[in-house]
Amino acid sequence: MQEQSLPFRFIVAALTSAPWLFSAPALADESQSSEQGPSESGGGVSGFIALGPAVSPEYEGSSDYEPVPLIISRVDALGLSLEIEGLDARLNVLPDSRFQFGPAVTYRPGRDDVSNDVVDRLSSIDDAFEFGGFLRYQFTELFDPRDEFELSAQVLADVTGTHEGLTATLGGGYAIFFGQRWRLGLDTGITFASDDYMQTYFGIDARDSARSGLQRYDSDGGLKDVGVEATLSYNFTERWGVLGRVEYTRLLGDAADSPIVDDEGSPDQLFGGLAISYRF
Repeated sequence: MQEQSLPFRFIVAALTSAPWLFSAPALADESQSSEQGPSESGGGVSGFIALGPAVSPEYEGSSDYEPVPLIISRVDALGLSLEIEGLDARLNVLPDSRFQFGPAVTYRPGRDDVSNDVVDRLSSIDDAFEFGGFLRYQFTELFDPRDEFELSAQVLADVTGTHEGLTATLGGGYAIFFGQRWRLGLDTGITFASDDYMQTYFGIDARDSARSGLQRYDSDGGLKDVGVEATLSYNFTERWGVLGRVEYTRLLGDAADSPIVDDEGSPDQLFGGLAISYRF
């Protein structure tokens, strides 16, 4: 999927902390703050981090999978909240309000040197950084005193000239707690993408058609995918715990019909991982 070696991708994911963008709408809930009580940190900084192994499609639309890190984190300081999930990051400027918003950034790996020989003949795609913002509104105590529900929206635009497009994601998430140690989070979202984004990742021009043998294909913007996600966590102690995550994304429209996906890949995209969590 990417130009870098696998070890380098692990380092980039850990350092940039900026996935897959089917945006996980309940990212802030992954901090498990409501179930673990107030932080004991004396320095004014508190937070949560979960780190472990996962598997993900090699590139968007691929039927080949590769190991990747699962990173979920939240750091609260100075009245702000930095939320990190894989290669996505958001700075929540109103973490204590029901209505929340702030800037967002995503690091989107490129596509090069992939396992599929046909797709590998296509022109390589550089890595991209995308900047934008998000909005979120949270509800509590809908069906249970400790449950959480939220609606969210996020828009990101490429600032590196890789695809020169943008994506918009609408999401919803619901979390419920069982006893003092278990939490189940269920999330869903849909992503729209512009013409430039779709043509970059799913289109095939005349040159790439000749090189790969795939049919020439023009991919227009619109609804790109729909996804669902489940995260189950368990706390061993006030600070230590474990969580597992499973995500399913279905590519739609021109993305699913692209020969890159329809002939050489799959519209069904899965992600799964297991992580150890620590609250500080």
